[in-house]
Amino acid sequence: MKTYWDTSALIRAYVMKQMPQGITRSHTVSEFFCVLSGPGLAVIESGKTVKKALSPVGAAKATRETFSGLDFFDLNGMQTIEAVEDSAKVRDIIGRNIHDWMHCKAAEQCGAERILTVNMKDFSRMTRLPLEAPSEHNSIQPAAG
Repeated sequence: MKTYWDTSALIRAYVMKQMPQGITRSHTVSEFFCVLSGPGLAVIESGKTVKKALSPVGAAKATRETFSGLDFFDLNGMQTIEAVEDSAKVRDIIGRNIHDWMHCKAAEQCGAERILTVNMKDFSRMTRLPLEAPSEHNSIQPAAG
């Protein structure tokens, strides 16, 4: 089954120390690196949840490891413009929601049969493809080591 991964699902797979397999788009690499090296991941320290960022080197290493089992599918320039135009016809596809919209359009264009995401609320109104959380998915392999 052809599975498309959004950024939130890949971050979850990284945290769960799993190696995703399937498809994503190239821009996901930037989004993933941005979260890991910028705002960081929520961790519990001394009973409190805090955000911890990786160093750029650590985030780059995590990116290579996490994306090593994925193929990439990107919309071409005209498909991207058409997807933006289509988004203007859908309520509340504004600002940063365009990133999720583009994930959905790439998944649909590449023939994915499902999308893995943690963001069910937004994705459910942007696509008819079945959605799953990565912890429920069987195309994740335990990380080596």
